[in-house]
Amino acid sequence: MKVAILETVHFQYGLTQAEVFQDAEKVFFVTEELHRRMHDYDASLCEGEFIIIRDLAQDAQAIINKCNGSNVNLLLINPIFKEFEDLYRIVRQTACPKVITIHNLNFWLKSFFRTPKYYRERKLKQAIVQACEYIAVEDFLYHYIRTRDPKLFNRYKFIYIPFTLFHPRTTSRYVKDDPTRFKVVIPGQINPARRRYEEVIEVIHHFARSKAPITFSLPGKPMGDYGKWVAAELDKANREHPGITYVFPAEGTVTTEMFLREMETSDLVLSSSSVIFRDLGTKEIYGKTKAPGAIYDMMSFQLPGLLPAHLGIPENLAGSAFTYATADELRQLLQTAMDRPEIYAGWKKRAEENAFNYTAEAVRKHLPFFNPGLETT
Repeated sequence: MKVAILETVHFQYGLTQAEVFQDAEKVFFVTEELHRRMHDYDASLCEGEFIIIRDLAQDAQAIINKCNGSNVNLLLINPIFKEFEDLYRIVRQTACPKVITIHNLNFWLKSFFRTPKYYRERKLKQAIVQACEYIAVEDFLYHYIRTRDPKLFNRYKFIYIPFTLFHPRTTSRYVKDDPTRFKVVIPGQINPARRRYEEVIEVIHHFARSKAPITFSLPGKPMGDYGKWVAAELDKANREHPGITYVFPAEGTVTTEMFLREMETSDLVLSSSSVIFRDLGTKEIYGKTKAPGAIYDMMSFQLPGLLPAHLGIPENLAGSAFTYATADELRQLLQTAMDRPEIYAGWKKRAEENAFNYTAEAVRKHLPFFNPGLETT
C-alpha cells in the first residue's frame, strides 16, 4: 500500500497518520517548516519520501502528478483553512481514494455565507468533501455524530483517527514541589474564546479559604483582559493559601519542558472548555462540531479527567473521565478525589488502561483500509 500525506498546518497530524500507516510506503507533501518540526519531534516516524511544497496554489499540479504517476493508493488530506479552489483541483484530478481530516465540522459542512466570496467558498468546501471517500474526525466528534446525528453520519463515510497517539511514557523526570498536595492541571491558553474559568475560580477560592491540600496548575498564557482577570483571581487565592495556584507568565517563552513538568507532576486533568467557539466565520460547538484538546492530555499522560457537562464523555474515556455541570459539582468531585484515595486510585487505573485505546494498533482495528469487511458494516 502506498499512502500520500498532505500536511500544511499541524505537524502532529502528519506524524499520527505516518504511525497509523507505518507499514505503508509513504510520500509526504509538507512545507519546509513542518518538515523540520516533524523530524525534530519524532524522526523515527518520518520514513518515506518528503516533497517540500510552498502552498497549494503553486504546487497543486506537482501533487496531482506525483499521486497519479506513483500509483498512490490513498491520499490523506489534513486540515485546510484556505486555498479551497486549489484543493478542489487536487481532489478532483487525483485518481486514488481520498481522506479529508476535519476538526471544525460546521466550517466544512454547515458554514455561513454573507458575501458572494463566502458563498463560493462554501460551495467549494462542499464539493471537496463530496470528492473525498472518507472524512476523518477525532474522538468526541465521531462519538457525537454516530450517536446523536445519524442523518449526518449516514450521509458521509466518517472514520476515526485521533489527533495524536498514545506512547507509553518512561518514568517522569519531574517530582511534585509538594507531594502532600493533590495537583489539578488545567492546560491551554487562558483565552475566553476557548475556555471559561468562572466556575474554576469559584472552586479555587473555596479551597483557598479552607486551606485544602490541593494545587491548581494552569500551564497556558493569560490572553487579553480576561486572562488578566483570571491571573488576578489566582493571585488573590495564592495570597490566602500560598501555593494553591500556578500559572505561566503572560510574557516570556513557554518551553516544552515547562509544559511537561506540569503535566507529569499532576494527578488529574480539568477542562474548562467553552460551549461555543467562534472562528473562521462559523460557530462551532465543543464536543459536537469541534473537539477539545483536553482528552489528549488525559490520554498522553494517563490521567483521569473532569469535563464540563456539555462535552459528554467519549467511549474511549469511560470510567476515567467525569462531567460537572456546576461549580458545586466540580468541588464535590475534587473533594472526593482528595478524601477517598481508593476512588481516585480506581480513576487512575482506568485512565492508564484507557490510554491504550489511542495506540496506532487500536486505531487500525476500526479503519477500513486494514479491515475491508468494515466497508459493509
